[in-house]
Amino acid sequence: MAELRTWCRLSECGIALKAEVEGDQIRSLVPDDQSPMGKGVPCGLCTTSSGARSDRRRLTRPLRRTGDRWEEVSWDQALDEIAAKLKEIRGRSGPRSLGIYAGAPVGLHLHGVVRTLAVALGWGTPSIFSPLSVKGGPWLRATEWVMGRIAPLQGDIGRTHYLLLLGANQEAQGVGPLQEGPGLLAELAHSRKTKNTKVVAVDPRRTPLAAGADLHLKCLPGTELYFLLGMIQAILQNRWYDEQYVRDYTTGFSRLQELIAPWTLERCAAACGLTPADIQAVALKFSRAAMALGWRSEQSLNSAQGTMTAWALLVLHALTANLLRPGGIYENRGVFDLRPVATRLPTDKAPRSRIGDYPLLLLQAPASILTEEMVTPGEGQLRALLCLHGDPVREQPGGAMLEQGLRDLELLVCTDVAENHTTKLAHWILPSTHAWERSDLRLLDSPLLPFRVAAHTDALVSAPGEAKGEEWILSELFRRVGPSWRGGHFGPHLRLMGGALATANLGTWEERAWNERADSPHGSLKPEWNGGDVDRATWRPGHDDGRFHLLPPPVSEALAALSEPATVPGLPLRLLSSAARDRALRAFDRLTAEDPGVTLHPSLGFAEGQRVRIRTQTGQVETTVHLDANLQASTVDLPSGYEVDVMRLIPLGARDPFTGTPALNGLPCVVEPL
Repeated sequence: MAELRTWCRLSECGIALKAEVEGDQIRSLVPDDQSPMGKGVPCGLCTTSSGARSDRRRLTRPLRRTGDRWEEVSWDQALDEIAAKLKEIRGRSGPRSLGIYAGAPVGLHLHGVVRTLAVALGWGTPSIFSPLSVKGGPWLRATEWVMGRIAPLQGDIGRTHYLLLLGANQEAQGVGPLQEGPGLLAELAHSRKTKNTKVVAVDPRRTPLAAGADLHLKCLPGTELYFLLGMIQAILQNRWYDEQYVRDYTTGFSRLQELIAPWTLERCAAACGLTPADIQAVALKFSRAAMALGWRSEQSLNSAQGTMTAWALLVLHALTANLLRPGGIYENRGVFDLRPVATRLPTDKAPRSRIGDYPLLLLQAPASILTEEMVTPGEGQLRALLCLHGDPVREQPGGAMLEQGLRDLELLVCTDVAENHTTKLAHWILPSTHAWERSDLRLLDSPLLPFRVAAHTDALVSAPGEAKGEEWILSELFRRVGPSWRGGHFGPHLRLMGGALATANLGTWEERAWNERADSPHGSLKPEWNGGDVDRATWRPGHDDGRFHLLPPPVSEALAALSEPATVPGLPLRLLSSAARDRALRAFDRLTAEDPGVTLHPSLGFAEGQRVRIRTQTGQVETTVHLDANLQASTVDLPSGYEVDVMRLIPLGARDPFTGTPALNGLPCVVEPL
């Protein structure tokens, strides 16, 4: 029995782990108490994935569809035939017609991230679809507006005195300041005990975290923006803002006052289903706290107003002197500072998406436009798609239209660990390695955590059959297809860089980066502990004037045109579909995940276990009722990602106008008995 040190690469919890391995079997995964990153509880994926290598649904051989059956082929044959088809399509329809759908697991693997972006750059295609628009797109876009650069700002929960949680389901999602990996729930408990930190949860559901808060406000789904606007209004009206901080570090304050004026406390409260007194009380305590932090979960940003919500949250911190301050929001560069790299990307000249004209976010287009990219005729229509560790059939809006678009592609290649709904439609299936079956280096994800940690891990077990890492698969495809020297949608320098990285030995670069950043040998962790107080002396806005911009031009226009959430006759309820029930769904469960049903308030008149139909303007699904008297009364809590295809309820055009984030929360709907 061997004991190996590693960390979770299945979710953003990132907890340091000790693995007991016997042969090719992982016997146990427990927190590594010798690392500051091991103070916590592993996410659900850690404890349920140890048997991934031997699962009966595991993909282990390249498969080619021949008629209505699957045929095993060699890697060389698969790669040669796929590459030939890709070259043909690119030659006929241009680089943009080649697309890559990168699922969430790709973003958690350093090699996967680098190789995916490199291949797309080398091919000259801007058609890289990823969940970034859902995972953090609104937040990153808002930081770019307010701060002058994209920055994954973090919450300094260890020192805050007043904590406002928007969407108090961080535990279930495994992300944000309360993710389990770093043990910040324990840090919050200590903070509440020693500093009497107050916690306010704004969420339609009474989650365990909301139930343990000092105050739980049940807002309507998708209305967090109006709650924050109400807080800002109260702070401005009562002069609760920090006048010196606003004067010395911000710009646009007077114009902000003008555009906020129509959004009275009464109007904001009505929009989010609360009372003016509820909002004003939280605003007062937040502004008067010595250190205050407002934090969002994915749930709070998965709406048509996601980026505006993120902007309002940043403005709230700026007005109260909690932006780039201890106990509020801070910036952690991590071990390897990516800001110089990001600032050199020519975002002003970068291509935009064909559908929706969205600017690429870190070279990635919103995955929510995938359906329209496939079915909308015209120059650059998507004709080939490489799907890496993703299941767009269950992860993106489009329903039957999305499935038909995938069927109509000239080439659909799925690279994954196990079969899913999308692999059923593919022309080719290429078996990929699981996270435990490959080595990895932690550098890129460290800015997302309040720790400075460089870490390297070897594979815990070998891959079964002929499974290969996606970085190897992409590299071999690129060698066969070749770069786009003409007609690419990026400049020649970016295409050249992408072509070089697409086939480079990333292990050599990884070795060099590791040796520069850590003294420990491979297979161990080298933490540099700095807590939440990281490099405070260099915290600065990125705008030329050195100030935070409270009212960037896109926000000014959007705020001037903002209205209350739309009401639709016959659809009196509000859908909540991004609030996770489980920490995550295992890859092997995508086909068999049990329907958790829809949760409703008893006042709606349905019975426990009753079969119902949920209908929006776009579609309908059927499921089973569960009752919860603690739920906000007008909320229809139906989580996505399970066997019930919630995405059929989401209109294709219901998206955040700045990032393409799909409006998973707040859509008008109705529940009907069957």
